[in-house]
Amino acid sequence: MLGLLLSFSSLIFSPPPNLTDLRREDSLKPSPVRAVFNLDSRSSFIEHQPVNIWGVNAGISFGAKRNQLTLGYYWMNYATYMRLINWRKEAAHRINLDYYTRTDLWFTSLLYWWNLKNSKRWMISIPMEVGGGLAYAIPHDLKSDVPIDRTTRHFFAPVQMGMYVQWKATRWVGFGIQGGYRYSVFQTDINQHFNGTYYSFGMTIYPTFLKDSWRFLKYKDRISPFHPPRPRNKSTVPQ
Repeated sequence: MLGLLLSFSSLIFSPPPNLTDLRREDSLKPSPVRAVFNLDSRSSFIEHQPVNIWGVNAGISFGAKRNQLTLGYYWMNYATYMRLINWRKEAAHRINLDYYTRTDLWFTSLLYWWNLKNSKRWMISIPMEVGGGLAYAIPHDLKSDVPIDRTTRHFFAPVQMGMYVQWKATRWVGFGIQGGYRYSVFQTDINQHFNGTYYSFGMTIYPTFLKDSWRFLKYKDRISPFHPPRPRNKSTVPQ
């Protein structure tokens, strides 16, 4: 399954699911600190198996190129983790699926998005992350009857680095893609290794969409994703 990164930003929140900021067409000019919010679902690989890691992060954007500093929370549940289990016929004996109905992995991550380029149409960024989290161990092979202690949690500390490219398609939305690599610099006694690549595709919703919608509702302006609002009646233009 493809990862999804959707981002939101708003002048109201002065403060994405990806790199959201309050971008205006003069985005290269200095602007105040603003808050950002991202829904961040990534496709990744653990033990050479595809998995989905869900997440959310929020923080601030700042500087002329709208770099971001955010704090995120990510998790992977049993439905994904069960892909790591050997389900071959010789291993298919009766098991208790309730055994796997807990969240099996979660971590927090501090993210810094360094924007190399942030122009009217394009943004190129290098996201860098460092985090820490907990995981339960699970058996790799159901042929083994060795019980796994599900009351014991194991600590791991991932660092991640990648590349993000966003195309600002219109005044309202943009589309982006990111990819990178995750490396666990430390982990306690746990069978799984969390190193692996990750990737996602996403969409950014710019604050101009909300502003234009508000002008349409209040002033009946003609709005378009390709040009600023145009008043239907000049007498209704706010001073």
